[in-house]
Amino acid sequence: MKSILITILVLGSAVVGLWWYADKRTAEIEAQKETRRVAEENAVREERLELFGEAALNPEIVWSELSGLGILILEEGTGAKPLPGAEVTFSYKVTLKDGTEVDRTGEPTDARIGQMISGVSAGLMKTKGGGRSLLFIPAKLAYGRQAYGPIPKNSALLFEIELMKP
Repeated sequence: MKSILITILVLGSAVVGLWWYADKRTAEIEAQKETRRVAEENAVREERLELFGEAALNPEIVWSELSGLGILILEEGTGAKPLPGAEVTFSYKVTLKDGTEVDRTGEPTDARIGQMISGVSAGLMKTKGGGRSLLFIPAKLAYGRQAYGPIPKNSALLFEIELMKP
């Protein structure tokens, strides 16, 4: 009888030990995942800060994790959003992260979605007619490794757009 009790105690202790170890290991794994997640978030934050300056820290910006495009709705429009290939009328102002204005429309301009830099096309398709948005366009969605007029190569751009006609 005594040996049965000892066996039960030993097995019970082993089970408790295994549960304790499993809980401890699970907590360690969760802590590692959280540390990795925070590090990744900080890296993305630093990259956006480097590309676009302090303006990129606005919590209302909606970021595309895939492309890196950021969109801040300045005024919500009431019209429809344009579709790929649609002819649109819009005005814009382009600045670099340091605030240097490099282009602007005097009058609204007409263009076709898909026939302009991809960051502007994507941003216009997320803006309702009559709306205004600020687009945070990474270089790969702008002019990339190529300089364009006063825009240096590898420049991230801030495009303030107003969509008149989707």
